[in-house]
Amino acid sequence: MKYQVTHTFPVPLDKLLHAREERYKHLDQFPDLKNVTLLEEKKEGNLIHQKRKVSLEGSMPAVLSAALNDLSLLEESTFDTTTNTHEFKIAPPGKDNVFVIKGKSKYEESGSESKRSYDVDVVSSLLFVSPIVEKAIEEIHKHSLEKDRKSIAKFLGVES
Repeated sequence: MKYQVTHTFPVPLDKLLHAREERYKHLDQFPDLKNVTLLEEKKEGNLIHQKRKVSLEGSMPAVLSAALNDLSLLEESTFDTTTNTHEFKIAPPGKDNVFVIKGKSKYEESGSESKRSYDVDVVSSLLFVSPIVEKAIEEIHKHSLEKDRKSIAKFLGVES
């Protein structure tokens, strides 16, 4: 299941990119991000590689809870500071058959504003219920992206 999401921010691109990284250093101000733990980060030239663990306690749909013994996700991502492109893969640890979220986001200047655009694909291989799982994960991921948008807007002082 493929979908797209675009968020616009009333700030220049450099401020948006700064907020994208810095808010994770101030988690006390962003309770919606406290379920995210940075496990690893390494920089290689213009690439920033990260691994994050995302806790899903209390937000996992029943159809998935039965298939998972660990209610968390592992996100592996690479951000290219030259192209302002973020590629990511999110899946339950060791359970890629349950579902995988793969995507790419692009941060761009848009007139006097800036925007980030997501192209996302969710795939589940669970027999009989994969369309239900994919739709549920799409809704959860879109909600998560909206929470992320709000945290960036709050960090920028332009909360909407």
